[in-house]
Amino acid sequence: MRKRSVLYLDDEVECLNIFQEMFCDEYDIRVASNAAEAWRTLEEAPADIVISDQRMPGIEGTEFLRRVAERYPLSYRVMLTGSVVIGDVAREISEGVVNLFIAKPWTEQSMRQMLERASASFELRSKVHMARRSRAAEEEEREGS
Repeated sequence: MRKRSVLYLDDEVECLNIFQEMFCDEYDIRVASNAAEAWRTLEEAPADIVISDQRMPGIEGTEFLRRVAERYPLSYRVMLTGSVVIGDVAREISEGVVNLFIAKPWTEQSMRQMLERASASFELRSKVHMARRSRAAEEEEREGS
């Protein structure tokens, strides 16, 4: 079974380095310190799980994750921040743009639990998506007969 791919966007390079070190054995970890780098990474290969810090130069995490949701709707999207209250991202959570919110500083245990939850959710989303595509193809085939 292939490793789940994770993109972690954070302007704090030390956080990226720690995250990569902790989880690189279990996940295909990609990191980016700015939105442009994150987009290049996603264009090369979409990520199953996308984690974004909220407060970054140039773009807020909510806006980045909204764009990710539009382009990669099956991705599991996580908001990570030490400075925002949940009310500030309530719309994104209710609209499904943000699937989970984690406060900084995160612990290895909380991040590990989130990654396990995100992996299971992504797997389920993928299966549902494939089943829907298969049913749609079968219906088209029957209608064409």
